[in-house]
Amino acid sequence: MAEIRYVKHKDIDQEKWDRSIDRSYNGLVYAYSFMLNRMANGRWDALIQGDYEAVFPLAWNRKFGLAYLYQPYLCQQLGLFSITKITPLQLQNFIYAIPRRFRYWKFHLNAENQFFHPKISFLNRTTYQISLQQDYTNIYDLYNSDAKKNLAKAAISGFEVKKDIEVDLVIDCFKHAYGSFYPNDPKLYKRISDCEQDAIRIKKGFTRGIYGRDGQRWCAGFFFMAKGMIHYAMAAPTEEGKKYGATHILIDEVLKEFAGQNLTFDFEGSDIKSVAYFYSKFGSRPQHYLEITNNLLPWWCRFLKK
Repeated sequence: MAEIRYVKHKDIDQEKWDRSIDRSYNGLVYAYSFMLNRMANGRWDALIQGDYEAVFPLAWNRKFGLAYLYQPYLCQQLGLFSITKITPLQLQNFIYAIPRRFRYWKFHLNAENQFFHPKISFLNRTTYQISLQQDYTNIYDLYNSDAKKNLAKAAISGFEVKKDIEVDLVIDCFKHAYGSFYPNDPKLYKRISDCEQDAIRIKKGFTRGIYGRDGQRWCAGFFFMAKGMIHYAMAAPTEEGKKYGATHILIDEVLKEFAGQNLTFDFEGSDIKSVAYFYSKFGSRPQHYLEITNNLLPWWCRFLKK
């Protein structure tokens, strides 16, 4: 087995890195360099095996002078990505190769990374997915009665789907609907905007908007699209849109648009029961991945959190 090297950000060959994610059987959009550069704000190193045959990004930050590993916003799953099938021993060797300079870890592996160690804490996380390798009629048949009722109500009222709306319109909708649940950090939203615009520029993302007959915005969403996956990354209704169940329309229209293609639609969560129920309305199935935590902090700062 080739040596696993710890490589600092400045020494990572990002062209080789992205080719590695392209070739990885479990590659995900979150692991591309454009995502990590934006959402980890340039603070990511890596474990690399051989000539980038297997890679493991390490997004890091500092608090009280101590370096720690965390999960960047928008990047639901990271962990080990490999051109060949990952073995339990290979994953174990990567985990053991994480430098001890990182005194605290709390990050997500991906669904192909299954690991156990008695001294490392694990939490089972859930996302929900729909296979689009079927006709739209078959996809729609799996919707529950509430989803179908909301879509029928919207159809009576009439609406318009707009493609390629501005990313900042999506972020504006999201901030108004859900901003109270997230840090009020203009720099974070700027990184999100830049990241999503990068994704659109390199054809790894798209936006959609739902508008009423009078031109009033009902809902807006941004979706990553790469490696055979469409990720429901950021979306929210307006107050007007809530009256018409506009988020149902947004999801349904994207499923309809891409039905019959070799793609999977990923809702990116959730472990919150009400959100999980909403995603289940569309006939989605759960997919699990691990969050791992390791605390090597000195006793005086065991309260450290991201």
